[in-house]
Amino acid sequence: MKKHTLVISAVSCLLAVSQAAWAAAFVVRDIEVNGLERIAAGTVLNYLPARVGEQFNDAQSAEAIRSLFQTGLFEDVQLGRRGDVLVVNVVERPAIGELTITGNRKIPTEKLMEVLKLRNISKGDTLDKAALATIQRELEEQYQGMGHYGVDIKTTIEALPRNRVAVKININEGNVARIQKVNIIGNKAFPESVLLKQLESGPRGAFSIPFLSDSDQYSKEKLMADLDALNSFYRDRGYINFEITSADVSMSPDKKNIFLNVSVNEGDQYRIGNVSVAGNPGLSPEQLGEAVKLRKGEVFSQKALEETRKNLSNKLGAQGYAFTKVAATPDFDEANKQVGILLSVDQGKRTYVRRIDIRGNNRTKDEVYRRELRQVESSWFSKEQVERSKTRLQRLPYVEEATIEVEPVAGTNDQVDLIVTVKERSSNQFRVGAGYSQSQGVLFNVNLNQDNFMGTGKKLDVNVDNSKVNKNYSIGYTNPYYTPDGISRGFSTYYKEYDAEAEDISSYASNRYGGSVNYTVPLSEHDSVYASVGAEKREIVLGSDPAQRIKDFVATNGDEYTQLPVTVSYVHDTRNRTVFPTEGQRHRVSLQASAPGSDLQYQKLSYDGAAYKPLTDNVTFAVKGKVGTSNTGGDLDSLPFFDKYYAGGINSVRGFDQSSLGTRDEKDDPTGGDLLVTTTAEVQFPVPLAEDVKGLKMSTFVDAGNVFNDTGDFKADELRYSAGVGAVWLSPIGPFEVSYAKPLNAEDGDKEQKVQFSIGASF
Repeated sequence: MKKHTLVISAVSCLLAVSQAAWAAAFVVRDIEVNGLERIAAGTVLNYLPARVGEQFNDAQSAEAIRSLFQTGLFEDVQLGRRGDVLVVNVVERPAIGELTITGNRKIPTEKLMEVLKLRNISKGDTLDKAALATIQRELEEQYQGMGHYGVDIKTTIEALPRNRVAVKININEGNVARIQKVNIIGNKAFPESVLLKQLESGPRGAFSIPFLSDSDQYSKEKLMADLDALNSFYRDRGYINFEITSADVSMSPDKKNIFLNVSVNEGDQYRIGNVSVAGNPGLSPEQLGEAVKLRKGEVFSQKALEETRKNLSNKLGAQGYAFTKVAATPDFDEANKQVGILLSVDQGKRTYVRRIDIRGNNRTKDEVYRRELRQVESSWFSKEQVERSKTRLQRLPYVEEATIEVEPVAGTNDQVDLIVTVKERSSNQFRVGAGYSQSQGVLFNVNLNQDNFMGTGKKLDVNVDNSKVNKNYSIGYTNPYYTPDGISRGFSTYYKEYDAEAEDISSYASNRYGGSVNYTVPLSEHDSVYASVGAEKREIVLGSDPAQRIKDFVATNGDEYTQLPVTVSYVHDTRNRTVFPTEGQRHRVSLQASAPGSDLQYQKLSYDGAAYKPLTDNVTFAVKGKVGTSNTGGDLDSLPFFDKYYAGGINSVRGFDQSSLGTRDEKDDPTGGDLLVTTTAEVQFPVPLAEDVKGLKMSTFVDAGNVFNDTGDFKADELRYSAGVGAVWLSPIGPFEVSYAKPLNAEDGDKEQKVQFSIGASF
């Protein structure tokens, strides 16, 4: 880069003389630029509003200086005149040669670097001290929002060669400030202990688990939510005029302890007077009775009022009124402390769905999603049908998330368009996997899985599983819409080898092959019937030293059997998702029987169910249970040893060894049973510090269960119990599940296994 020959100090002297002398305009004969190190002179000339051969006067100097400053490249700009030469003297801003961040633990360095880069503070950028100071203040505020009020951020700038600098940001996060005390002042109707339970903020309890509880961590957002919760608590109990007069936050000098003082004015409690509905909503008295949850004489409840408004809106929405408005006007009777409610309903015009647009379906045909929609085009709009359509979409295995937006049609007040947006998860894939399971040892898996075969919604499975316990080879195909009204049909064929000795059950192996055809017939939105008919050939291979019961069975019934299995199931499913559901229930009653012509005649009747209830947006309570019983015919007095029920292990009663519960034979091997009872209660929640990772959940649980020899042998005091924590991760090679459980009532002879895990096993 060329540097002009005049020394800056000399130029400054000349400028001092010339500043007073160029009030008159002059024709620029040349432009001289001084002070450049990294920036080309052409860059300055490009932004300078002056050209050689043109006139330049004092009025243009301010514009020229402003133009150069706006480039952000210079710390100082001065203009002067030496004869007919325009002299531009600049001081460049240094470039950032190095950028380092130290001391940060709560916020990843990568994330901080991304934020700095968006503000043009990264290696190679021109140093902007103002932007750097702004970032520092915003970062301090972010840490304070996380409870780190003692955070100290220092930025140092060190000079480097060639007009560059090293920017070093050192963060001392300090300790998290903890809430030590919350005081509520002015309450009379309810004791402070009751009110404090409504707040999320407060001192941590003696038995709180640190990484699961952040109740003592203060934030403005959480405080506002707590004040809203307190307000709702009072208004739901008739205190309509309740108000929070002040909410003061104080902090100890060392910024480690926080104290909250909330002052309230409760006002009087009101009961409900007359409740009337105006606006001719077109609902029958029975429908109004179902929708209105406010009853004369009862204590007023804001929650009941909002539920009433929602119910009225939903009932009219089901009739096509998409933009119903329900206003509530109170009528206070101060003498009797009552409040009458006038519900004014404006249903607007009945609304039609003009068009439904499907978006985000990169792999899937439109018709696959449209057949799941219960709201159709050119029909009355129904909120209920729209919500049901969303649920059906989200339950498809190849849909990660679905949203439905209602958009009014411009120029009309009785038409809407529905924008259906789906986020698809990978469904057409070929996987080769390996893993390890405590119960099955090393696993090898080849899986061609297409839940959405060529975008048609049909399912194709080709599986090869190999472990020391199981060798499975199968092909399956299912068309979920074999008929237009949703009857599905599927086919499967398989070959399976099972080594019971490798699973510590007994010394035998079971080899079988067969095929089946199945149908699923929907009865309603939530109910369906499944039926399967198949044929199977099974061979029993005795080991070196099998149990006597197995020898006796083979001696009586032979070691090869031809079976014609028939399965009929009834399923009731209201879950909002198939993977990690957060609400709804699923119940299945299944009968497995041997059709006439089978060598072994027996039936198995089972029930398994689960119910899910959201506790918060991210926490779900689940209850699961399974009961299996049986009936035999012909020469059998109990289930065949290879088809008995077993309990214990990561998919049953955790904390006990796989399939180890129940009675044992003379070789101390589990015999299984003809009756199975298991149940689980658990709280599911995101993994702390990894809340945004999809496909990853933790849980705390209590398991109970056992197997019994005969269907009439059930005894509640023989159930085994365990409690613990677990996690499930839907990894690329298959689900990974791990649990730590402690048996609560293990007896002599029970085999415990506190830590259990499975990789690549079925979910």
